[in-house]
Amino acid sequence: MTMRDYWNVVANRRIVILVCVALAVGMSVVASALTTPVYAASSEVLIQPRGQDGLFADGVANLNSRAVETEVQVIEGRAVKARVAEDLGVEDPPDVNAVPIGDTDAIRLTVRSTNRANAATVANAYAEAYIDVRREQSVEELLAASSEVQRAIDDLQTQIEALPDGDPTLNALVAQQAGFRTTLDQLRVDAALRTGGATVIRQAEVPESPVEPTTLRSAVLAGVVGLLIGLGVALFLEYSDDKIRTDDDVERASGLPLLSLVPIDPPPDNRPIALAEGTHDSVEAYRGLRTNLQFLALDRALRTVQVTSSLPGEGKTTTATNLAVVLANAGNRVALVDADLRRPRVHQVFGVSVSPGLTDLLLGTNPSVAAVDVPVDGDGSLTVYPSGDVPPNPSEMLSGDRMRSLLDAMADHYDYVIVDSAPILPVSDSVALARSVEGVVVVAHAGRVTTGDVEETVERLAQISAPVLGVVLNQATTDKHDSYTYGGYAPRPGDGKASKKAATVDA
Repeated sequence: MTMRDYWNVVANRRIVILVCVALAVGMSVVASALTTPVYAASSEVLIQPRGQDGLFADGVANLNSRAVETEVQVIEGRAVKARVAEDLGVEDPPDVNAVPIGDTDAIRLTVRSTNRANAATVANAYAEAYIDVRREQSVEELLAASSEVQRAIDDLQTQIEALPDGDPTLNALVAQQAGFRTTLDQLRVDAALRTGGATVIRQAEVPESPVEPTTLRSAVLAGVVGLLIGLGVALFLEYSDDKIRTDDDVERASGLPLLSLVPIDPPPDNRPIALAEGTHDSVEAYRGLRTNLQFLALDRALRTVQVTSSLPGEGKTTTATNLAVVLANAGNRVALVDADLRRPRVHQVFGVSVSPGLTDLLLGTNPSVAAVDVPVDGDGSLTVYPSGDVPPNPSEMLSGDRMRSLLDAMADHYDYVIVDSAPILPVSDSVALARSVEGVVVVAHAGRVTTGDVEETVERLAQISAPVLGVVLNQATTDKHDSYTYGGYAPRPGDGKASKKAATVDA
């Protein structure tokens, strides 16, 4: 696939993509509207290495990342949360999220709550509780050290009292005991002055706007997700779509040449557009079909041409009537026979009576009784033979020798006999009739009939060795450059053609 192929898929499936994007954005907006707002408030504390906030601390030590992470775990631990619960008088305060601020020794404490005031209060409470817990831990460490020093002093006192006066070791024990007493005094002073080694550098303020939901951001993200889903759905639909849309689709499905691309241009009245408005651009498609049939007639007899389709409603009657008109415009004597004995429409197109018609001719009625002359431009003539009354056994009537003899007789009198017939797949009438004509034209409705339908149609005709001439791709649109293309549909991925102007037949 080329980038143009992908663009064609997007262009042709844009409605699907837009629907997916709209649904995703709509669901996001609705979800945001139904979500309870959440507010976030943050306080900041500056920490010192443990043991560096005493009176007798030696120098200033720097915190490493591991030490900062340790303090983060302390802040988020149970001890600090329990102190917050005690200070605020609540059972289960919101959790705090502690994050180091860059490469500094500061930590940001963030609390989320559905109440904006509570978020700020709890964030400040966590900062104070952390400092209190850190101070208590430091004091407990000093008190534990004081107890050990006091135990050493007591042991030395016991040894001193056990020695006699004048013992040479007595002075050394007294000096050692004095050193321990000095250390004990320092520990007690540090315990009294210990602050916890942390300071609040920014109090949490009441937030003005919530952090959740973020309607705009959520809508944008939802739109991106919807776009991706829409593109996936579009590609899936394009690959799974087996509709006939392009000339390449026609050739792959049928193995037959494309005789014409017929645009979607309804006539101004019930008559064929080639008769009602002969100068219209759409008529050029039928003139192109006429030219192709005339070229085919150079190498073979091609006086009786059957027009059929795979399914009902593909435009076979429209094609047959307009083809008959443009052949007559070219100076030919043309007979148009309505052999669709299931749902005849030719009489409606020309506004004539349905009977007498073809069925009457097969029963022996004089052809002049059923013939209806239609005035056309040019030196040619057009004679319409309606279907007649619908019989109970259409297939048997069309497959008999009388039908073949009737068409042969018409071929001797007219230059062309165009036979409108029933669709192939629903009934067997057209297959039976195909044995009596010299050429069969299959009409395919772009964007409706599937490749499987066309394949089965061609297979049924091939089983009786029907003289199939080619396919008319119906329901195409014209572009502003007076060329014809198929219904605005792009080729499927891999066709290597662009949409709209991918494969055109110049007028």
